[in-house]
Formats: sequence, C-alpha cells, structure tokens
Amino acid sequence: MQTQSSQAAGGGLQINTIPLGGSNLNVEARLPINGYWARPGQEITYDASSSLGTIGKYEWDLEGDGTYDQTTTSPVLKHTYPAPFDGRMILRVSSPLGSTNVLQTPVHIGSVGPGGVRPGPPTNVKAEAVSADGTQVKVTWESNDPTADSWAVAVNGFPAGRMAKSARSVTVTDIRRDKDVLLQVIGITADGALGERAGTTLPAAK
Repeated sequence: MQTQSSQAAGGGLQINTIPLGGSNLNVEARLPINGYWARPGQEITYDASSSLGTIGKYEWDLEGDGTYDQTTTSPVLKHTYPAPFDGRMILRVSSPLGSTNVLQTPVHIGSVGPGGVRPGPPTNVKAEAVSADGTQVKVTWESNDPTADSWAVAVNGFPAGRMAKSARSVTVTDIRRDKDVLLQVIGITADGALGERAGTTLPAAK
C-alpha cells in the first residue's frame, strides 16, 4: 500500500516516497510508504517487493550514513533499531547487468521520557473508498491536541504513512478489501512519542 503526497484540493495531505535516481532507470527502487516510525526494540519491515525491473540484489543503508549494512536477494528486510534514531534508510537496487537505482525514506525511532505526555486519540475518524475498485481510501479525522506534532495512519495495525501536523486527511492506496480493514490514526509528538490510536473499520468490498 502507498500514500501519495501533495496538498490536495480538499485540504488533505498526501505522501510519496521519491526516488533519488541511479545510473539507469530500467530498475527502480520502491517502498510502500514514506516514513517509518517505531520505538526502540520494535521491529520494522522494509518491503521493496514493489520495485520495478529485474533486480539481482538489494542493498540497505539502515542508518543513512553512506555505508550499506546488508545486501540481500530478497526484497524484504526486517530490522530493529535498539536506540532512538532520527534519520533515513537508503535502499539501492541493482540489476544483474549492473544498472542501479536508489531511494531514501525517513526513519524515526522515538521513546517517551519520564513524564512525557502523549497525544490523545483523534476524534471522528472516518474512511471512505474514493476509487471505483475500492482500493483507494480517504481517511479523515479531527483533533485540536497541541502535543501532536505530526500524524500517522496505520492499516490493520501496520504503518502506512506519516503526515504533517496540519493534516486532517490522507488518501491511502493499494488497500486490499477482501476482508474488513481497520484504519487507525495516531498523533506523534516532536520527540517521536506515539499517542493513543483511534480508528474505524472499512467493510470488505462486495
């Protein structure tokens, strides 16, 4: 699933992961969301299976420091950050013939310090299909919580994008509707503390 990014006419903020480019474009690195967040010790799944072209290897720079920490032939990598981290993950994909493409995505690993205040749950969370096939869903919510510095949306418990503080809607794409879908919105503080979730269930497509 992906979130799309640009300021929509209705005031909603949409999100996109933008490729950095590479030596050739016959392979293209892709990730399903822009922006990963978790707490220290919580596992993150990077899934590049939507990347394009014949890919021979995936290289993962987990701290964004210019050094690729792991190389895999699988497009999926699970990783746990043991301590708070605010940076980026860089993915490079390569074809057997040597062409490459690079993509980066923000990563925020945060924790709540002593006495930290978490955002309360947003209110009036709603979801509606906005495409004919039902796979594009618009999620809206309301909140005046000053502790929320940004917003996150989760689909069936899995992160699906992060939005600016001013956002009150987001369009999520590639939703599988064979079963009921739980869509949740979470406020995030400036230091990465996750607030209380609130959500709604979108019935399976008929």
